[in-house]
Amino acid sequence: MPSRPFGVAILIAGCDHHGPKLFNADPAGSFTEWKAKAIGSGSESAQTLLEEEFNENLSLEQAKKIIVKILRQVMEEAITPNNVEICYVTDDGNAKNRYHVMDADELSAVIGSLN
Repeated sequence: MPSRPFGVAILIAGCDHHGPKLFNADPAGSFTEWKAKAIGSGSESAQTLLEEEFNENLSLEQAKKIIVKILRQVMEEAITPNNVEICYVTDDGNAKNRYHVMDADELSAVIGSLN
């Protein structure tokens, strides 16, 4: 029998009239707002690196590169489009384009730009 009950952490992203928002719901039931947040395996190291490197003045392209760089540092295996999923929320005024999951070609381009 497990020593503790199963729990789930989840990131919830969206936009309201103030712009993009990111929230984390953790297994204890806490719900907190973040500008950038890491969850899952390696999240403590990733969160520390996010806190050091993230700022609100980054372009979307700069932010993508920082995320891939951090994932490279904390993941045990090489980062590829097959083992990573990156999505983002923007406030571009077009509701259909606010939430975007990067496809394999986009991920490969960002990964390749750091080599």
